This record gives sequence, C-alpha cells and structure tokens, in this order.
Amino acid sequence: MDIKEMKKDLLEYGLYDLVDGAQYGDYLLNIYNGNDEIIIVVYDDQGSAAGIIIKEEFLNIDSIKELEKHINAILYYNYIEHEGE
Repeated sequence: MDIKEMKKDLLEYGLYDLVDGAQYGDYLLNIYNGNDEIIIVVYDDQGSAAGIIIKEEFLNIDSIKELEKHINAILYYNYIEHEGE
C-alpha cells in the first residue's frame, strides 16, 4: 500500500477502488472512494468490519502507519463474526 498513490488515484483519476483485496495481516482489505467519504472494509473467512473516513481526513493522512491506525480501529470496534452455517 502506498498512501501517495491512493491519494493520486482519488484526486487525479477519481477511482472507486483505491485498494482491492490487498493482504492486511490475516485479513483482506478494500478501500473505496465514496465521493465525500472513504469506505474501508476488512474481512476474513470468519467475519468482517467496515468503517468510513471523511475524504478530507483521508487526504490529511501522511503515512501508511497513520492509515493502519484507522484500519486497526475499524477492526477493533466494528469486527462482526459471521454466524455459523
């Protein structure tokens, strides 16, 4: 993941999929452009978590470590295990 490339893809190209299925530890990560909001989805085979960052806040993130803090908070507070089949 490269935060500068994500910002470029967002600002210059208006891409919807900023990150699609990237490995994030034991999880997979998607980051979507929702115009005024950035949608972050983290999932594995047992559950998932999603959260939103306001676009301006996302553009103010300067490093991957800072982005990882947001992602980890989303995982910690929003992770929901899938119910058994």
